[in-house]
Amino acid sequence: MITFLNISMLVDAHCHLDSIKEYKLSDEVLPVTVGYSHSSNIKTLEIAKRLRIPFVLGISPQAAQKEGLVKLDEWTEWIKNTRPNAIGEIGLDYHWAKNEEDRKRQHTTFKKMLDLAEEMKLPIVIHARETISEILDILKERKFQHGIMMHFFSGNEREAKRAVELGSYISIVPLHSKERRKVINAIELEYLLVETDAPAIVRLPEDVKKSVEYISEVKELDFGTVATQTAKNAKKFFRI
Repeated sequence: MITFLNISMLVDAHCHLDSIKEYKLSDEVLPVTVGYSHSSNIKTLEIAKRLRIPFVLGISPQAAQKEGLVKLDEWTEWIKNTRPNAIGEIGLDYHWAKNEEDRKRQHTTFKKMLDLAEEMKLPIVIHARETISEILDILKERKFQHGIMMHFFSGNEREAKRAVELGSYISIVPLHSKERRKVINAIELEYLLVETDAPAIVRLPEDVKKSVEYISEVKELDFGTVATQTAKNAKKFFRI
């Protein structure tokens, strides 16, 4: 686990290095690499240990839907025996749920991952698609208190404010939209993180500077101010 963060470093709070061939660390960006299925978690752990970077492990709603629940206990125990910086990405995604059975699988897995995070006293990285309000309801009911990151936040201003009230950070990707601009404007810099979701959105973690530039433009702040504060936020959240 990383114990030191260069003050000049940007932090990409969410990327998938297991999907990037031969990635090499730079002096500019500290990437947080994230798993989403058991096979992805295994690769993510190997990469994180080799590069000595923060990592996040979990079973995503897509993996739960695709791979089923037969080995969920085994996968959960495997994660428990590692030392991730957070549990994730986890959550609910109704965009891909074709029927009620798919939703049930997602809910069962999400509950299992939340139980694990509470047992390990670790923060969670949330994947929410068409489910933000429902997830926030669940977290409020559970009184989850170990830290929340809304990965690739795609909700509206009201949902963002509600998430922050529950103690969540809002993570911004370098994709411009009217709604995302409203969210950036509405949320204080102390509650924002930057990410790439590489290689899904952009090619490399180094492209996280585009997220910093986006926030800088919207909030009319200089690049350094946004870079420093979002890195500080990430350091606090991931306990780097």
